[in-house]
Amino acid sequence: MNYKYFSFTFSDYVFTAAWLIVCIIIALAIYLRNAKNPDYRYFIPHFCWKIFLGIAFATFYVYTYGSGDTTAYYQGAECLKNLAYEDFGDYLHELISGPSRDYLPSYYNSHTGIPPIWVYKEPNSWFICKLASFFSFFTFNSYLALNLIFSFISTLITWRFFLFARSFLQVKVRYVAISILFIPTVGFWCTGLLKDTVVYCASLVLFMNLIKLLNGISLKNILFILLASYIIGSTRSFVLISILIPFFITVFFQYSRRAPFTIRLATRMIGIGMSVLLVFVYFRFSSSFEELSSQNLISTAETIYNDFQQNQGYTGKRYDLGITEFTAVNMLRATPTAIFTAIYRPFIWESNSFFMLLNGLESLVLLYFTLKLFRKRDKTLPPMSEKARIFFTICLFSCLIMAFFVGLTSGLFGVLVRLKAPLLPFFLLFVFHRITDSNTPVTNEKNALH
Repeated sequence: MNYKYFSFTFSDYVFTAAWLIVCIIIALAIYLRNAKNPDYRYFIPHFCWKIFLGIAFATFYVYTYGSGDTTAYYQGAECLKNLAYEDFGDYLHELISGPSRDYLPSYYNSHTGIPPIWVYKEPNSWFICKLASFFSFFTFNSYLALNLIFSFISTLITWRFFLFARSFLQVKVRYVAISILFIPTVGFWCTGLLKDTVVYCASLVLFMNLIKLLNGISLKNILFILLASYIIGSTRSFVLISILIPFFITVFFQYSRRAPFTIRLATRMIGIGMSVLLVFVYFRFSSSFEELSSQNLISTAETIYNDFQQNQGYTGKRYDLGITEFTAVNMLRATPTAIFTAIYRPFIWESNSFFMLLNGLESLVLLYFTLKLFRKRDKTLPPMSEKARIFFTICLFSCLIMAFFVGLTSGLFGVLVRLKAPLLPFFLLFVFHRITDSNTPVTNEKNALH
């Protein structure tokens, strides 16, 4: 099986056009059903934005590189689909078992095709192939059609998160729309057939359902939380850490704010004690956490960083945080630089291509809004509900943790702009709620969730 794409095939155009018609019909049906909701004035523009960027992303990869992560995921998905037709038992075995790093199973042959070896040996990447294989049964060997399906699913999940945020956040709708629906970096890198898209969409689902738990526990929310956590843990585990830890700590301390002083003091002392205990247990029995162990996290960070720094196969401009040896102390010292790098770089003068220049302009705009936050005279938080306060607190700390991992491990600006994309909506929401007038009506939460 050829791993290179030099142009789209006839089947790409035919089946992509067919799927595009289906997506347009579904999008129009959703819009017409909710046309009376003023927030839906953003739905069709968002749909067009995501579909356009999804196709632009696929075109850019195919006609610029001829190969890449996205086409490798497609090849792996096609191999799995062919394996299902040849022996469904072997297909199920691949779905529920981890890939072997030492050998390729014998059931991959000239009929099924040989998956890209580097993808098969990396469990996180092979998981994307498994996920994509479910949809490849309906795309008829078309990479572009498979990419379109991922783009459309990403559109629907992002829109649902927008409605969810609008249901209780006192932030003007245009700023919520900018933050969630129309960030160029997010639209380009978190739309098509990529690991970044899967991680971003799963993060939105996890975030929504964790916040919904504040209204009461339901089986549906628990199932979505478990599913999203499994997907994130199987693809980019540090993102799972950056969401769950701030959520549980924030909720624990937030709900004791209005309690009597003695109860508040006792619960917070217990909370601090539990946090210290959890940290102690984590480092004491770290080897039991496998990929999430402290040793593996440091080792993985070092491996990824060195790979991007030294491997000449990765082209593009590099940056250096000044870390010579990956230890817990050195990583802690590099924290401020790593966070700043992840959120605000590349700068315009660090750009060496047209796309990097656009990223530099986007970073400049983000820096401008951040500076406005510090220049605002009224430093008090706008009036908000308990849920909104928890939401923004989690947004801030999740972004800081995620930015630390991203800035620490990327090494290349081209990789940095991809990995940081999922944190940008959360960070922008936090910034906008501090610098804009919050006296704006929000949609009914019940309507927003349907």
